[in-house]
Amino acid sequence: MSRLVLSKSEIILAIENQSVKSRAQVSACYMSWMKGIVTDPKWILIPMDDHMVHRGDGVFEAIKFVKKKPYLLTAHLNRLQNSAKQLSFQASQHFENIEDLIKETLEVSGLESGLIRIFLSRGSGSYATNPYDPERPELTIAVMELKPPKTSQYEEGVSVGISKVSPKESFWAQVKSCNYLPNVMMKKEAVDLGLDYTIGVTESGEITESSTENLVLVDSHGLLCRPKKDRILRGCTMIRAFELALENQVAETFEKALTLQDLISAREVMMVGTTLDVLPVTKFEGKKIGSGHVGPVAQKLLKLIKLDQTSN
Repeated sequence: MSRLVLSKSEIILAIENQSVKSRAQVSACYMSWMKGIVTDPKWILIPMDDHMVHRGDGVFEAIKFVKKKPYLLTAHLNRLQNSAKQLSFQASQHFENIEDLIKETLEVSGLESGLIRIFLSRGSGSYATNPYDPERPELTIAVMELKPPKTSQYEEGVSVGISKVSPKESFWAQVKSCNYLPNVMMKKEAVDLGLDYTIGVTESGEITESSTENLVLVDSHGLLCRPKKDRILRGCTMIRAFELALENQVAETFEKALTLQDLISAREVMMVGTTLDVLPVTKFEGKKIGSGHVGPVAQKLLKLIKLDQTSN
């Protein structure tokens, strides 16, 4: 027999001895195929024939929690369920008790604040593209630490540029699937260019979003604007930020087809998302946005989001 064929004890030893630097931030993880929670990141394992692994055939959500309280949980779970529905996942059994599973995994983690990542896959069954091969969808809930952007980025703003990666078509933009290769290439592009983020632009010249963040702006008339929904993922934090802006009379809000000219002439530009809340943009394509300093709307929205996360 080949020396490369491992015994069960050798497999366990290899798992125990592996380096899991990137997974070390995970404090607890529920996996439906194991029917339980693991607290050692070395044992976070997904079968190779799970369609999420080799086809990206899955959907996911990332939910911030502060003082053990998940933020915008209902909005995120509704979006997860909608994404699953769009891809015809038969996963009702997971949604029946998903909040209880999140709560228990969060409690086991021992973390006060951090990030909950939820993955719903088509499941294991084959290495083909046939979505009917898997026996059932599988659910994974990982509770982990969250490293926010640097304080200096909130104080000085970040830089963005135009992406050369083609934006997703409407259907795929609005489904939060695990097929994130265009998003990966956008992030690579930003890193290679020495930028914080790049922004998608459609064939008709409309701006869309970044790799994992929404872009919003205060236009030359003082309106807080977001892109039309058909070519972006409707971010839960973005929607809540616009609600808070209206409720607290920070600015009038508007949804419209935003162009590069809107971005260039904007008073303020912001990146908005689960992991960063509201992050001001002060440079676009190497030129100043507005005054080149963090604007008042960005400052107010960040404070409102932070307060909202700890209220109730």
